[in-house]
Amino acid sequence: MFFAWYDDQETALVRGGLLPLLVLLVFVSAIGVVYLKHREVQLYITLQGIQKRYAQSLEEQGRLRLEEAAWGNLARTEDHAREQLKMGYPQSDQRVLVR
Repeated sequence: MFFAWYDDQETALVRGGLLPLLVLLVFVSAIGVVYLKHREVQLYITLQGIQKRYAQSLEEQGRLRLEEAAWGNLARTEDHAREQLKMGYPQSDQRVLVR
């Protein structure tokens, strides 16, 4: 009795076009999975590149901060110019105004 019901359902699925629709949906689903996996790999590669550039930017920022700290101290630069280079401010008669 069960098999008779199963046979009737099977022929109804095939005749009614439901089976080809289900096969098509499974195929479309499989294509979607493949596409999403491919996209995931692409995005991961992009992420790796961005993380590498971020690390390089952090290194450069550290170097620039060290350089700024070394050269940015104006008082130190002025003391160096006065003591070691014997430099001073020009006198008023040594100044020239350019317009």
